[in-house]
Amino acid sequence: MTEQTQIKKTPKTPRKKALSKLDVFKEFILWMSVFEAIREPRTQQEFAKKFGVCEWTLSQWKKRDDFWNAAEQEWKKWGREKTINVINKLYTKIMQEGESSNIKLWIQYFLDWTEKQETKVKFEKLEEISVMIRAIIEKKYDEPEEVS
Repeated sequence: MTEQTQIKKTPKTPRKKALSKLDVFKEFILWMSVFEAIREPRTQQEFAKKFGVCEWTLSQWKKRDDFWNAAEQEWKKWGREKTINVINKLYTKIMQEGESSNIKLWIQYFLDWTEKQETKVKFEKLEEISVMIRAIIEKKYDEPEEVS
């Protein structure tokens, strides 16, 4: 071996590539959070052209976990801001028709509301089972042990 010591290089852990256009990424998240019918620009292709990025880049961004997590937060924020209008509609509809199942779904999704559930367990034969268990236990202890 020579006087020079050989140094082994440790392989680097792959890192997520940093976003070069963070502002456009955030704008794309907001754009994706809006219903297609009211999006402006209308298509992903038009969005790419307006913001000077490739459609491929937008497609790659949609594959990132942080993209969809952020988009879902925006959907929920948008929905929470509309909730008072939905509650008003709920009240009006209940007063007129008495049906509220569609609004319930909205509240469950946007406000993370869940119904209370009550579970009742019937023990109709509990006493009968208890007697049987006692009989088995008594029988076991009443029998003499076998000696080898």
